[in-house]
Amino acid sequence: MKRIFIYIFIAVVVLCALFFIFRAMNKDKTRNDIRVGQASLSVDAVPAVFHEFQDRTDAVGTLRARETNLLNPKVAGNVDAVLVDIGDWVEAGQVVVLLDRTRFKLGVDQSEAACQAAKAAVAQAVSQFEQAQKEYRRASKLLAEKVIPQIRFDAAESTYKAAREGLAVARGKYSQAQTAMETAREHLKDARIRSSIAGVVVDRNVEIGQSVSPGVQILRILDQTTMKGDIELPEKDFGRVTVGTAAVIRVDAFQGQKFPGKVTVINPMVDPRARTFRVRIEAPNPSGKLVDGMFARVKFLTGQRTALAVPRDALHRLPGSGTFYVFVVQGDKVVKRTIKTGKVGDQYAEALKGLVQGERVVTSGDGRLRSGMSVTVSGETSGERKITHKEKQL
Repeated sequence: MKRIFIYIFIAVVVLCALFFIFRAMNKDKTRNDIRVGQASLSVDAVPAVFHEFQDRTDAVGTLRARETNLLNPKVAGNVDAVLVDIGDWVEAGQVVVLLDRTRFKLGVDQSEAACQAAKAAVAQAVSQFEQAQKEYRRASKLLAEKVIPQIRFDAAESTYKAAREGLAVARGKYSQAQTAMETAREHLKDARIRSSIAGVVVDRNVEIGQSVSPGVQILRILDQTTMKGDIELPEKDFGRVTVGTAAVIRVDAFQGQKFPGKVTVINPMVDPRARTFRVRIEAPNPSGKLVDGMFARVKFLTGQRTALAVPRDALHRLPGSGTFYVFVVQGDKVVKRTIKTGKVGDQYAEALKGLVQGERVVTSGDGRLRSGMSVTVSGETSGERKITHKEKQL
Protein backbone atom coordinates (compact mmCIF):
# COMPACT_ATOMS: atom_id res chain seq x y z
CA MET A 1 0.00 0.00 0.00
CA LYS A 2 2.87 2.33 0.83
CA ARG A 3 4.46 1.56 -2.53
CA ILE A 4 1.31 2.63 -4.32
CA PHE A 5 1.31 6.03 -2.58
CA ILE A 6 5.02 6.40 -3.36
CA TYR A 7 4.40 5.71 -7.05
CA ILE A 8 1.50 8.14 -7.12
CA PHE A 9 3.60 10.84 -5.44
CA ILE A 10 6.44 10.33 -7.90
CA ALA A 11 4.02 10.52 -10.84
CA VAL A 12 2.51 13.78 -9.57
CA VAL A 13 5.97 15.31 -9.10
CA VAL A 14 6.99 14.29 -12.62
CA LEU A 15 3.81 15.70 -14.13
CA CYS A 16 4.24 19.01 -12.30
CA ALA A 17 7.84 19.24 -13.45
CA LEU A 18 6.82 18.57 -17.05
CA PHE A 19 4.06 21.22 -16.81
CA PHE A 20 6.42 23.96 -15.63
CA ILE A 21 9.04 23.02 -18.25
CA PHE A 22 6.43 23.16 -21.05
CA ARG A 23 5.10 26.51 -19.80
CA ALA A 24 8.59 28.02 -19.74
CA MET A 25 9.25 26.80 -23.27
CA ASN A 26 6.03 28.42 -24.52
CA LYS A 27 6.97 31.76 -22.93
CA ASP A 28 10.36 31.69 -24.58
CA LYS A 29 8.75 30.88 -27.92
CA THR A 30 6.26 33.76 -27.54
CA ARG A 31 9.09 36.18 -26.75
CA ASN A 32 11.02 34.97 -29.77
CA ASP A 33 7.94 35.31 -31.98
CA ILE A 34 7.46 38.89 -30.81
CA ARG A 35 11.08 39.71 -31.46
CA VAL A 36 10.89 38.15 -34.90
CA GLY A 37 7.65 40.02 -35.62
CA GLN A 38 9.15 43.29 -34.48
CA ALA A 39 12.30 42.85 -36.47
CA SER A 40 10.42 41.91 -39.63
CA LEU A 41 7.62 44.54 -39.49
CA SER A 42 7.66 46.37 -42.80
CA VAL A 43 6.18 49.88 -43.13
CA ASP A 44 5.91 52.67 -45.68
CA ALA A 45 7.15 56.13 -44.77
CA VAL A 46 7.28 59.55 -46.39
CA PRO A 47 9.05 62.73 -45.31
CA ALA A 48 7.27 65.80 -44.03
CA VAL A 49 7.40 68.38 -46.83
CA PHE A 50 6.00 71.81 -47.58
CA HIS A 51 2.65 71.79 -49.34
CA GLU A 52 0.27 74.37 -50.76
CA PHE A 53 -3.02 74.82 -48.89
CA GLN A 54 -6.12 76.75 -49.88
CA ASP A 55 -7.88 78.73 -47.16
CA ARG A 56 -11.63 78.55 -47.59
CA THR A 57 -14.94 79.72 -46.17
CA ASP A 58 -18.08 77.60 -46.43
CA ALA A 59 -21.59 78.97 -46.84
CA VAL A 60 -24.99 78.11 -48.28
CA GLY A 61 -27.51 80.00 -50.38
CA THR A 62 -30.14 79.84 -53.10
CA LEU A 63 -29.35 80.20 -56.78
CA ARG A 64 -31.28 82.67 -58.92
CA ALA A 65 -31.42 83.25 -62.65
CA ARG A 66 -29.44 86.10 -64.12
CA GLU A 67 -32.62 87.79 -65.37
CA THR A 68 -36.32 87.16 -64.88
CA ASN A 69 -39.08 88.30 -67.25
CA LEU A 70 -42.52 88.26 -65.64
CA LEU A 71 -44.43 88.69 -68.89
CA ASN A 72 -47.79 90.42 -68.82
CA PRO A 73 -49.84 92.09 -71.62
CA LYS A 74 -49.82 95.85 -72.11
CA VAL A 75 -53.36 95.81 -73.53
CA ALA A 76 -56.51 93.90 -72.69
CA GLY A 77 -57.78 91.34 -75.16
CA ASN A 78 -58.61 87.75 -75.98
CA VAL A 79 -55.81 85.26 -76.61
CA ASP A 80 -55.66 83.95 -80.19
CA ALA A 81 -52.55 81.79 -79.85
CA VAL A 82 -49.90 80.74 -77.33
CA LEU A 83 -46.72 80.00 -79.28
CA VAL A 84 -44.53 78.57 -76.47
CA ASP A 85 -44.82 76.19 -73.54
CA ILE A 86 -42.91 75.39 -70.36
CA GLY A 87 -39.35 74.33 -71.15
CA ASP A 88 -39.18 76.12 -74.50
CA TRP A 89 -36.24 78.41 -75.24
CA VAL A 90 -37.12 81.86 -76.57
CA GLU A 91 -35.01 84.65 -78.01
CA ALA A 92 -35.20 88.29 -76.99
CA GLY A 93 -37.99 89.96 -78.99
CA GLN A 94 -39.64 86.69 -79.99
CA VAL A 95 -43.47 86.69 -80.21
CA VAL A 96 -44.81 84.25 -77.61
CA VAL A 97 -48.55 85.12 -77.36
CA LEU A 98 -51.00 86.56 -79.92
CA LEU A 99 -54.09 88.55 -78.93
CA ASP A 100 -57.13 89.13 -81.15
CA ARG A 101 -56.13 92.14 -83.29
CA THR A 102 -59.51 92.96 -84.87
CA ARG A 103 -60.49 95.86 -82.68
CA PHE A 104 -56.93 97.16 -82.58
CA LYS A 105 -56.81 97.29 -86.38
CA LEU A 106 -60.18 99.10 -86.39
CA GLY A 107 -58.79 101.56 -83.88
CA VAL A 108 -55.80 102.22 -86.12
CA ASP A 109 -58.03 102.79 -89.17
CA GLN A 110 -60.26 105.20 -87.28
CA SER A 111 -57.34 107.12 -85.79
CA GLU A 112 -55.64 107.41 -89.16
CA ALA A 113 -58.82 108.77 -90.71
CA ALA A 114 -59.23 111.27 -87.87
CA CYS A 115 -55.62 112.29 -88.27
CA GLN A 116 -56.09 112.94 -91.99
CA ALA A 117 -59.18 115.03 -91.29
CA ALA A 118 -57.32 117.04 -88.67
CA LYS A 119 -54.45 117.55 -91.08
CA ALA A 120 -56.85 118.87 -93.73
CA ALA A 121 -58.41 121.18 -91.14
CA VAL A 122 -54.98 122.56 -90.32
CA ALA A 123 -54.31 123.24 -94.00
CA GLN A 124 -57.63 125.10 -94.30
CA ALA A 125 -56.92 127.06 -91.10
CA VAL A 126 -53.50 128.02 -92.41
CA SER A 127 -55.03 129.33 -95.61
CA GLN A 128 -57.62 131.36 -93.71
CA PHE A 129 -54.99 132.70 -91.34
CA GLU A 130 -52.72 133.78 -94.16
CA GLN A 131 -55.56 135.60 -95.89
CA ALA A 132 -56.67 137.27 -92.66
CA GLN A 133 -53.11 138.26 -91.86
CA LYS A 134 -52.73 139.82 -95.32
CA GLU A 135 -55.94 141.83 -94.91
CA TYR A 136 -54.92 142.92 -91.41
CA ARG A 137 -51.58 144.25 -92.59
CA ARG A 138 -53.22 146.10 -95.52
CA ALA A 139 -55.86 147.59 -93.21
CA SER A 140 -53.15 148.74 -90.79
CA LYS A 141 -51.36 150.56 -93.58
CA LEU A 142 -54.53 152.17 -94.93
CA LEU A 143 -55.57 153.25 -91.46
CA ALA A 144 -52.24 154.93 -90.95
CA GLU A 145 -52.78 156.82 -94.21
CA LYS A 146 -56.34 157.62 -93.06
CA VAL A 147 -57.75 156.02 -96.17
CA ILE A 148 -60.15 153.71 -94.31
CA PRO A 149 -62.26 154.34 -91.23
CA GLN A 150 -61.45 152.79 -87.84
CA ILE A 151 -64.39 150.42 -87.99
CA ARG A 152 -63.03 148.75 -91.13
CA PHE A 153 -59.67 148.26 -89.45
CA ASP A 154 -61.29 146.77 -86.36
CA ALA A 155 -63.14 144.26 -88.51
CA ALA A 156 -59.88 143.18 -90.23
CA GLU A 157 -58.14 142.88 -86.88
CA SER A 158 -60.95 140.78 -85.41
CA THR A 159 -60.90 138.46 -88.43
CA TYR A 160 -57.13 138.08 -88.11
CA LYS A 161 -57.29 137.15 -84.41
CA ALA A 162 -60.08 134.66 -84.99
CA ALA A 163 -58.08 133.02 -87.83
CA ARG A 164 -55.02 132.82 -85.60
CA GLU A 165 -56.96 131.16 -82.80
CA GLY A 166 -58.63 128.83 -85.30
CA LEU A 167 -55.22 127.77 -86.60
CA ALA A 168 -53.98 127.08 -83.08
CA VAL A 169 -57.08 124.97 -82.36
CA ALA A 170 -56.69 123.06 -85.62
CA ARG A 171 -53.06 122.33 -84.91
CA GLY A 172 -53.92 121.15 -81.38
CA LYS A 173 -56.55 118.77 -82.72
CA TYR A 174 -54.11 117.49 -85.30
CA SER A 175 -51.52 116.84 -82.59
CA GLN A 176 -54.11 114.96 -80.54
CA ALA A 177 -55.12 112.98 -83.60
CA GLN A 178 -51.48 112.05 -84.22
CA THR A 179 -51.09 110.92 -80.61
CA ALA A 180 -54.26 108.86 -80.83
CA MET A 181 -53.04 107.29 -84.06
CA GLU A 182 -49.64 106.41 -82.55
CA THR A 183 -51.37 104.96 -79.49
CA ALA A 184 -53.66 102.86 -81.68
CA ARG A 185 -50.70 101.60 -83.67
CA GLU A 186 -48.82 100.81 -80.44
CA HIS A 187 -51.83 98.87 -79.13
CA LEU A 188 -51.93 96.92 -82.38
CA LYS A 189 -48.23 96.18 -81.96
CA ASP A 190 -48.74 95.17 -78.31
CA ALA A 191 -51.30 92.59 -79.38
CA ARG A 192 -48.22 90.57 -80.33
CA ILE A 193 -46.69 89.87 -76.91
CA ARG A 194 -42.90 89.46 -77.05
CA SER A 195 -40.25 88.29 -74.61
CA SER A 196 -37.87 91.03 -73.53
CA ILE A 197 -35.03 88.57 -72.75
CA ALA A 198 -33.59 85.36 -74.12
CA GLY A 199 -34.33 82.46 -71.82
CA VAL A 200 -36.44 79.43 -71.00
CA VAL A 201 -40.16 79.41 -70.19
CA VAL A 202 -40.67 78.13 -66.64
CA ASP A 203 -44.26 79.16 -65.94
CA ARG A 204 -47.40 79.50 -68.13
CA ASN A 205 -50.71 80.95 -66.95
CA VAL A 206 -52.54 81.56 -70.23
CA GLU A 207 -54.67 79.54 -72.64
CA ILE A 208 -56.21 80.18 -76.06
CA GLY A 209 -59.48 82.12 -75.80
CA GLN A 210 -58.64 83.49 -72.37
CA SER A 211 -59.31 87.16 -71.72
CA VAL A 212 -56.22 88.90 -70.35
CA SER A 213 -55.57 92.39 -69.05
CA PRO A 214 -52.51 94.52 -68.22
CA GLY A 215 -50.67 93.62 -65.01
CA VAL A 216 -51.70 89.94 -65.03
CA GLN A 217 -48.70 87.61 -65.41
CA ILE A 218 -49.13 85.12 -68.24
CA LEU A 219 -45.59 83.75 -68.69
CA ARG A 220 -42.39 83.60 -66.68
CA ILE A 221 -39.12 83.45 -68.60
CA LEU A 222 -35.68 83.01 -67.02
CA ASP A 223 -32.23 83.70 -68.39
CA GLN A 224 -30.20 80.95 -66.72
CA THR A 225 -27.07 81.22 -68.86
CA THR A 226 -25.49 82.75 -65.77
CA MET A 227 -26.63 82.05 -62.22
CA LYS A 228 -26.32 84.33 -59.22
CA GLY A 229 -26.84 84.01 -55.51
CA ASP A 230 -26.81 86.25 -52.45
CA ILE A 231 -24.80 84.57 -49.70
CA GLU A 232 -24.55 85.49 -46.01
CA LEU A 233 -21.02 85.25 -44.57
CA PRO A 234 -19.83 85.71 -40.97
CA GLU A 235 -18.35 89.04 -39.98
CA LYS A 236 -14.86 87.52 -39.49
CA ASP A 237 -14.60 86.91 -43.25
CA PHE A 238 -15.31 90.51 -44.24
CA GLY A 239 -11.67 91.31 -44.96
CA ARG A 240 -10.91 87.94 -46.53
CA VAL A 241 -13.52 87.95 -49.29
CA THR A 242 -13.14 90.52 -52.06
CA VAL A 243 -14.69 91.16 -55.45
CA GLY A 244 -13.23 88.49 -57.73
CA THR A 245 -12.71 85.90 -54.97
CA ALA A 246 -13.14 82.44 -56.47
CA ALA A 247 -16.15 80.38 -55.38
CA VAL A 248 -16.95 76.72 -55.97
CA ILE A 249 -20.62 75.70 -56.02
CA ARG A 250 -22.08 72.27 -55.30
CA VAL A 251 -25.73 71.23 -55.57
CA ASP A 252 -27.49 68.08 -54.39
CA ALA A 253 -28.79 67.25 -57.87
CA PHE A 254 -25.26 66.67 -59.21
CA GLN A 255 -23.23 65.05 -56.46
CA GLY A 256 -19.49 65.28 -56.94
CA GLN A 257 -19.66 68.03 -59.57
CA LYS A 258 -18.21 71.47 -58.98
CA PHE A 259 -19.39 74.65 -60.68
CA PRO A 260 -16.91 77.55 -60.67
CA GLY A 261 -17.99 81.11 -59.91
CA LYS A 262 -16.74 84.32 -58.35
CA VAL A 263 -17.79 87.17 -56.07
CA THR A 264 -19.18 90.14 -58.03
CA VAL A 265 -20.70 92.33 -55.31
CA ILE A 266 -19.97 92.85 -51.61
CA ASN A 267 -22.48 94.71 -49.47
CA PRO A 268 -20.39 97.20 -47.43
CA MET A 269 -22.51 96.70 -44.32
CA VAL A 270 -22.60 94.13 -41.52
CA ASP A 271 -25.95 93.12 -40.07
CA PRO A 272 -25.59 94.07 -36.36
CA ARG A 273 -28.11 91.42 -35.29
CA ALA A 274 -26.79 88.39 -37.18
CA ARG A 275 -23.18 89.63 -37.45
CA THR A 276 -23.11 88.67 -41.11
CA PHE A 277 -22.60 90.48 -44.39
CA ARG A 278 -23.92 89.67 -47.84
CA VAL A 279 -22.00 88.93 -51.02
CA ARG A 280 -23.29 88.14 -54.50
CA ILE A 281 -21.74 85.39 -56.55
CA GLU A 282 -22.15 84.68 -60.26
CA ALA A 283 -21.42 81.43 -62.06
CA PRO A 284 -21.56 80.68 -65.80
CA ASN A 285 -24.04 77.93 -66.60
CA PRO A 286 -23.29 76.71 -70.15
CA SER A 287 -24.51 73.18 -69.38
CA GLY A 288 -27.85 74.39 -67.99
CA LYS A 289 -27.53 72.06 -65.01
CA LEU A 290 -27.98 74.87 -62.50
CA VAL A 291 -31.53 76.16 -62.28
CA ASP A 292 -33.37 78.89 -60.41
CA GLY A 293 -34.22 78.01 -56.81
CA MET A 294 -31.53 75.36 -56.26
CA PHE A 295 -29.98 75.09 -52.80
CA ALA A 296 -26.25 75.61 -53.18
CA ARG A 297 -23.25 74.87 -50.99
CA VAL A 298 -20.57 77.42 -51.72
CA LYS A 299 -16.88 77.36 -50.84
CA PHE A 300 -14.92 80.59 -51.16
CA LEU A 301 -11.17 80.28 -51.82
CA THR A 302 -9.96 83.13 -49.63
CA GLY A 303 -6.20 82.55 -49.80
CA GLN A 304 -3.28 80.29 -50.59
CA ARG A 305 -0.28 79.50 -48.43
CA THR A 306 2.57 76.99 -48.10
CA ALA A 307 3.02 74.99 -44.88
CA LEU A 308 4.74 71.86 -43.60
CA ALA A 309 2.43 68.87 -44.12
CA VAL A 310 2.12 65.11 -43.74
CA PRO A 311 -0.16 62.71 -45.62
CA ARG A 312 -3.60 62.29 -44.10
CA ASP A 313 -2.94 58.52 -43.82
CA ALA A 314 -0.10 59.17 -41.36
CA LEU A 315 -2.30 61.11 -38.96
CA HIS A 316 -3.98 59.51 -35.92
CA ARG A 317 -6.15 60.92 -33.17
CA LEU A 318 -5.98 59.96 -29.52
CA PRO A 319 -9.38 58.48 -28.57
CA GLY A 320 -11.76 60.95 -26.97
CA SER A 321 -9.58 63.99 -27.63
CA GLY A 322 -8.55 66.46 -30.29
CA THR A 323 -4.90 65.48 -30.03
CA PHE A 324 -3.18 64.03 -33.09
CA TYR A 325 -0.01 61.96 -33.34
CA VAL A 326 2.21 60.28 -35.94
CA PHE A 327 4.87 57.58 -35.91
CA VAL A 328 8.27 59.03 -36.80
CA VAL A 329 11.04 56.78 -38.13
CA GLN A 330 14.30 57.26 -36.23
CA GLY A 331 17.00 54.90 -37.44
CA ASP A 332 15.49 51.39 -37.41
CA LYS A 333 12.80 52.23 -34.85
CA VAL A 334 9.61 54.26 -34.71
CA VAL A 335 8.68 56.87 -32.12
CA LYS A 336 5.16 58.01 -31.38
CA ARG A 337 5.04 61.81 -31.49
CA THR A 338 2.21 64.21 -30.75
CA ILE A 339 1.86 67.06 -33.27
CA LYS A 340 -0.24 70.21 -33.52
CA THR A 341 -2.28 70.27 -36.71
CA GLY A 342 -3.75 73.11 -38.72
CA LYS A 343 -5.91 72.56 -41.76
CA VAL A 344 -6.70 68.91 -42.42
CA GLY A 345 -7.68 68.09 -45.99
CA ASP A 346 -8.56 64.98 -47.92
CA GLN A 347 -4.91 64.17 -48.74
CA TYR A 348 -2.67 66.24 -46.49
CA ALA A 349 -2.68 67.66 -42.97
CA GLU A 350 -0.87 70.80 -41.92
CA ALA A 351 1.75 70.17 -39.21
CA LEU A 352 2.14 73.35 -37.15
CA LYS A 353 4.29 71.91 -34.36
CA GLY A 354 6.07 68.65 -33.56
CA LEU A 355 7.78 67.96 -36.89
CA VAL A 356 10.57 69.40 -39.00
CA GLN A 357 11.01 69.19 -42.73
CA GLY A 358 12.38 65.86 -43.91
CA GLU A 359 11.40 63.76 -40.89
CA ARG A 360 9.85 60.48 -42.04
CA VAL A 361 6.37 59.52 -40.87
CA VAL A 362 4.80 56.08 -41.23
CA THR A 363 1.84 55.81 -43.63
CA SER A 364 1.16 52.03 -43.51
CA GLY A 365 1.48 49.18 -41.04
CA ASP A 366 0.88 51.55 -38.14
CA GLY A 367 -1.98 49.48 -36.74
CA ARG A 368 0.58 47.15 -35.16
CA LEU A 369 3.14 49.78 -34.21
CA ARG A 370 4.26 50.69 -30.74
CA SER A 371 6.71 53.40 -29.81
CA GLY A 372 10.25 51.98 -29.80
CA MET A 373 9.42 49.07 -32.12
CA SER A 374 11.95 48.08 -34.78
CA VAL A 375 10.82 48.53 -38.36
CA THR A 376 12.00 48.14 -41.91
CA VAL A 377 11.00 50.91 -44.29
CA SER A 378 9.94 49.25 -47.53
CA GLY A 379 8.37 52.20 -49.35
CA GLU A 380 9.74 55.74 -49.04
CA THR A 381 9.49 59.00 -50.96
CA SER A 382 12.51 61.26 -51.17
CA GLY A 383 12.28 64.31 -48.96
CA GLU A 384 13.81 66.39 -51.74
CA ARG A 385 10.88 65.84 -54.13
CA LYS A 386 8.85 69.00 -54.65
CA ILE A 387 5.12 68.45 -54.39
CA THR A 388 3.35 70.61 -56.95
CA HIS A 389 -0.11 69.08 -56.79
CA LYS A 390 -2.46 71.34 -54.84
CA GLU A 391 -4.48 69.68 -52.17
CA LYS A 392 -8.09 69.39 -53.25
CA GLN A 393 -9.84 70.34 -50.05
CA LEU A 394 -12.93 71.47 -51.88
